[in-house]
This record gives sequence, C-alpha cells and structure tokens, in this order.
Amino acid sequence: MTAAVDSQAESALSRLRHANNDALPDDIQRLVQSHDGDNWIRALALNPDTTRRFVRYFEQLFGATAGKLPLAERELIAVVVSTTNRCGLCALHHTHALGAALDDPAKARRIATDLHFAGLSSREQALADLAIKVTQDPRSVNQEDFERLRGEGISEPAILEAVETASWFNHTNRIFISLGVVPDDKYFA
Repeated sequence: MTAAVDSQAESALSRLRHANNDALPDDIQRLVQSHDGDNWIRALALNPDTTRRFVRYFEQLFGATAGKLPLAERELIAVVVSTTNRCGLCALHHTHALGAALDDPAKARRIATDLHFAGLSSREQALADLAIKVTQDPRSVNQEDFERLRGEGISEPAILEAVETASWFNHTNRIFISLGVVPDDKYFA
C-alpha cells in the first residue's frame, strides 16, 4: 500500500513528492513525530518500509547509551563523513547533535567547517582520518590505521563500530543527496 502523496510545490521536501502525514500508517506517523517532523523522515515516509528500516538502524546506531564508542565519537564520524561527501542535510543535523554531545557547539562547527580548525585530540583525529579513508577510498584502509586506533585505546569491537558508522553515513548521505532533501530551517539558526 502506498501512502497518499502531497504534490504542493511550496511544501517540497525533496525531489520526490512526500506523503500526506494523515494518510501514513500509525507507526510511521509516530516515527515522524518522534523525530520532530524533520524533513529527512518526512521524505522517507513516502515509502513506509524504507522509513522503518532506516529508523531502526539509525536508532540502534545512534542511541545515547548504545554502542561501543561514545556518542560524541559516533557523531564526529557522522559529521566528518557528511562534510566529506558534501551532504548538507546530514552535516547540519549531525553538527548540531555533535555540539550537544560535546557540550561545545563551537567545536562541532569547527569540525564541520575544517578539521584543521577543530583542535581534535589524537583519538578524535584517528577516528576522523579513518572516516575520511572509508569515505574516499575504503581500499586504502590498512593495518596501520587499526594499529593507530588500538594505540588510542579503541577496542576492536569499537573499531568495527567506527567503520560501520562511517559506512552507514556514506549510505545515508547518498540517499539524501540523491533525493535532494532540504534541511529544516531550524538547523540554520
């Protein structure tokens, strides 16, 4: 079953029409509401199955208490991948989330603008460098990269999670770039 779509040009969220919220299945309406009705989830709601898959993975990977890496490090990876890919939607959204996780919005903006301005710790820099390699040339990731991360006290399960996070953000960036999802105005405030 396909949800009714809203074809009004002034409400464009992406290159595709978006579903009329009232026509969505109840669980999708709740997901949209739980994610503040942001454009990204409203754009995905056009296909409820896509929405369910996407949100399930996102919430498991980015839950505040989930994961082997601290949330701030997962958000760092998200910002680095998204800015490398020039996914404005994800870069804006996760720069805000990184700022909250670090309790330092200025540092998050420096990371998103240019890593050279960010004053990263050696551990953060190792994670950022890995994220860039996974994004630009995953075949270039090598044993030295993993040794560097181990040297920063990052366990092998956490290294796997770092690769997973970078890879997943490459996936999501490509979805939102291809769809042309418009960032919500609140992320520009």
